[in-house]
Amino acid sequence: MQHITTQPRISAITHQSVFKKQTFVFALAALGGLTILAGMVSLVSAIILLSNAAMPSLASTLLTDAGMDIVTGLLMVTGSRAFAKGKFLAVWFCGGSLLLDSFYSLIKGYPLHYIFIGLGCLFIWQMLKFRTEWETLQ
Repeated sequence: MQHITTQPRISAITHQSVFKKQTFVFALAALGGLTILAGMVSLVSAIILLSNAAMPSLASTLLTDAGMDIVTGLLMVTGSRAFAKGKFLAVWFCGGSLLLDSFYSLIKGYPLHYIFIGLGCLFIWQMLKFRTEWETLQ
């Protein structure tokens, strides 16, 4: 005869993260690395345009875009390194890169990068979830 109870089984509700920590760190570093690479390509293009002096106004725009891409990518890579070490500063680095990119796009009259904003918000949300998990483990 089986033991049957009429009481419902109560189990703890655990909120698991969408990503594993290492996957998350790699994805954030890869996104930052690709942004730095895009900045380097823009920098090379601006240097080529400046050397030809065919379109100096386009070259100056490419230079500022390249600088902005490199700074944004460095913020993301630094944020991924800080996150790998368990520092809460990673949220500020990633949030700062989102705000900096959004303000730069608005100032220059470019359209907002909604995919970058969406991924950034997802990353920050995951960082905050990981932080609450770390606090409960300690």
